[in-house]
Amino acid sequence: MHKTQSFSPNKIGRDFIVGDIHGHFKLLELLLKKSSFDGSVDRIFSVGDLIDRGPDSIDVMVWLQKPWFHAVRGNHEQMVIDCVSGNGDIARHSRNGGAWFYKLSPIFQQTLSDALQNLPLIIEVELTDGRKIGIVHAETPLTHNNDTWQSAKDAITGQFGEPHQRLALEKALYARRKIESLDEVLIQGIDQVYVGHSTVPSVMYLGNTIYIDTGCSFDDGALTLIELTTQTHTNISMQAMQ
Repeated sequence: MHKTQSFSPNKIGRDFIVGDIHGHFKLLELLLKKSSFDGSVDRIFSVGDLIDRGPDSIDVMVWLQKPWFHAVRGNHEQMVIDCVSGNGDIARHSRNGGAWFYKLSPIFQQTLSDALQNLPLIIEVELTDGRKIGIVHAETPLTHNNDTWQSAKDAITGQFGEPHQRLALEKALYARRKIESLDEVLIQGIDQVYVGHSTVPSVMYLGNTIYIDTGCSFDDGALTLIELTTQTHTNISMQAMQ
């Protein structure tokens, strides 16, 4: 099941987006406190990779049940889905921070996999100033020349057929072409696209694509939170936690 999800403007509070959490939910809690986050009116969106590497991955189920927390699926979520379905590489997942998962009971593994599979591949958020913000884990999944944001959404949901859907899924979860080539070309049909996956030393802009995975799973990294309307950046470094 590959889907997209859209959100109307938040007229009573603020909207935030956070980089790859990688099992550091206690760090996220500190970051929300630092930002005076109010769950009764505010919302937080995640670029995926909620799990693996950090100490609190098991808490992902608690966070997914919070009505103000919304995430796209990342490649680490996809590794869980693939391994539970029998199509993945358990040794590879374990080497990449997923060993914790295989200590869980098979029933809980399936429950967690089902929850992760329900995550959208793309989220679109309309802001109160009229701008539209896109969220995808690795890179906007453009599968044709002159593709737009709408084309990427259509590819993910299978409108162009299964081969293009598979290609779009791969790009959405794993691609690094744009950042590796420092491609400044704008994604048409959307004001800004926030992505994670590729670790950057600080928030990085390529055209209207914004990379916000500042590497909280590494000793010299940080977890970054951005308020979408004001573009205010807040972060906590891993060194500050030691």
